[in-house]
Amino acid sequence: MKEITIKNEFVTATISEQAAEVISFKRLDNNIETIWCRDPKYWFNCNPILFPYTGPLIDGKYEYEGKTYELGQHGFARRAKFTFESYDETSATLSLTYDEETLKVYPFKFKITVNYRLEGYKLILSYKVNNLDTVNLPFEIGFHPAFNCPLTPDKKYSDYRIEFECVENLSTEGKVIPDGNSFPVDKYLVRGSFFYHDNQITSRWAQMTDGTHTIRVGKEGFTTIGFWKKQEDCPFICIEPWSPENDLEKACFFRPDTPVNLLPPQEEFDCCYYFELVK
Repeated sequence: MKEITIKNEFVTATISEQAAEVISFKRLDNNIETIWCRDPKYWFNCNPILFPYTGPLIDGKYEYEGKTYELGQHGFARRAKFTFESYDETSATLSLTYDEETLKVYPFKFKITVNYRLEGYKLILSYKVNNLDTVNLPFEIGFHPAFNCPLTPDKKYSDYRIEFECVENLSTEGKVIPDGNSFPVDKYLVRGSFFYHDNQITSRWAQMTDGTHTIRVGKEGFTTIGFWKKQEDCPFICIEPWSPENDLEKACFFRPDTPVNLLPPQEEFDCCYYFELVK
C-alpha cells in the first residue's frame, strides 16, 4: 500500500492511499505518535472519510428509482483505495472517482479530492466533492479521526479531558455535562458515542489533553461534533466533525429521518478542518 510522508520544521504526517487515511501525525520535538494504529482487534480505521453518508442505513439498504442498493455503515469511502494525484514536502493530494464498482452500490458519478497540508503545528485536511453526473448528487460527508489515548506510557485514560474553546452548557443522549469548558473522559466517554448536533457547541475547536500533551481538532464550519470510544478497554478516542454548514438543498434520500445534501450537476462542495499538536 502506497504511503507518503510530509513534514515541516515542527511536525510530520504520513498518509496512506488506503481510505486516504492519515496514519501518523507527530511533533518532531517529542516524536509522540498521536494517531491510532488501526489494530483490527479494536478498530481497523484511524481517520476514515464517511461518504456518501454517515451512520447506518435501515437494514443496510436504500432505494433509488425502484432499485434496492445495499451498503455498509458510513458508506464505501472508508474502505476504498484512493489515488495520489500529487505531493511535495509539506502537502499531498489524493482522489477517489466513481467506477463500475461504486456505481453498483451508489449510482452516481462523483469525484472526491482530498488535500493534506502542514502549517506550523497544524495538519489542515481539505475535501472537495464534485458532481460529475447529470442529476443531483445526494451525499453526506463526515470524518472519524482516532487519537491514541493515552499518548504516553506514563499516563492513563483517567488523566485525560476533552476541552472546548468556550464555556458550554452541554447535555446529550442522556449524558449531562456540567457547565464549563471541559469534561473528564473517564466519566463521560467510557464506551459508545455521543454527538452534539445543530451547532449546540459554539466553540471552534475541541481538544484532548492530559495537561502535558494536547491534540486539538478544529470544528469551525461544522454543525455536528461527536466523541466515540468503541469499547471500554480500547486505547483511543475519536473526535469527529460531521455535517459541514452549507446552503445546498436537502432531501431525505438514504434514510427517511436524515436529510442529506443535494449537489447540483457539475458543481463542487468544499469543507475542511484541522488537527493541531498544541503541546
